[in-house]
Amino acid sequence: MADSRQQKATAELLKAFSHPTRLSILQELLAGPRCVTDMEEILPARQANISQHLAVLRHARLVDYAQDGVLKCYYLCRPKLVKDLLTLMGRDEPMVIRTAKEIKAEKKRLADMSESSRSIEISAAVTSGVKRRSRVR
Repeated sequence: MADSRQQKATAELLKAFSHPTRLSILQELLAGPRCVTDMEEILPARQANISQHLAVLRHARLVDYAQDGVLKCYYLCRPKLVKDLLTLMGRDEPMVIRTAKEIKAEKKRLADMSESSRSIEISAAVTSGVKRRSRVR
């Protein structure tokens, strides 16, 4: 995810998941399309507030709607993504707690690996340069 545009898009997507009401809306839409009035009966929020949250979810391209007369019926545009993220967030993962000594050892190991990689790259460049010089002669 090195591309900064991709990082920004991912951040926006995760922001859309970052509110309890939006999570509830997404959970409801997993069961199927709903109109705002349907959601108002289920969620502890007013119609105007639900509509604002739906606008955020639409902007994140997670939901869209189909017009049914005067009603807008919302549905998930990316149901697999929503289901997978809600499932992932619902997992009860244990916290990893590390000591300062463990962190220092991990940093040293990573630094050693990085130094080793640089040495290999330099050796490869030197070897490549020697081969090129021998061709020139």
